[in-house]
Amino acid sequence: MAKAKKKPAKKKVAAKKKVVAKKKVAAKKKPAANKAAAAAKKKAAAAKKKAAAVKKKAATAAKKKAAAAKKKADAAKKKVVAEKKKAAAAKATAAKAAAKAQMDALRAEVKAAKDQVSAMKKREDALIKLSSDKDAAAAKFMDNWMKSAMAKMEKSMAPKKGKKRRKAKKK
Repeated sequence: MAKAKKKPAKKKVAAKKKVVAKKKVAAKKKPAANKAAAAAKKKAAAAKKKAAAVKKKAATAAKKKAAAAKKKADAAKKKVVAEKKKAAAAKATAAKAAAKAQMDALRAEVKAAKDQVSAMKKREDALIKLSSDKDAAAAKFMDNWMKSAMAKMEKSMAPKKGKKRRKAKKK
């Protein structure tokens, strides 16, 4: 209670008498009034405790509900992340397969080109051999022909002995 301000002495005495009188009245009513007040206090305290317990229970339930909701949200996030990882893995596998197919196609093209180059080299070697054989054959033929032609020319340029024989035969 707040303290009362100091008043003149006369009034103080009067105030003290009134307080004493009230105390006496209260003292007389004390047993019955105190029991009711104590019972009311106990009831109020019990109600307060009960309300606090209910409030605490509600808060605990709300916390549990929030925790469950958070767990559910976390599980959903994990599921989404797992699905994304799975999709990324599938995409990577498909990309690997496509890259492998492309590499196989390129290898096949390179092999075909190498085979073609090899065939062209063989053909070139064969043409070179054919050309050298042709040149050798032509040279051999020319040598033989020149010998034969030179022999014919030499023979034709030599003095002819056949005229005397012919005259002798005609006689």
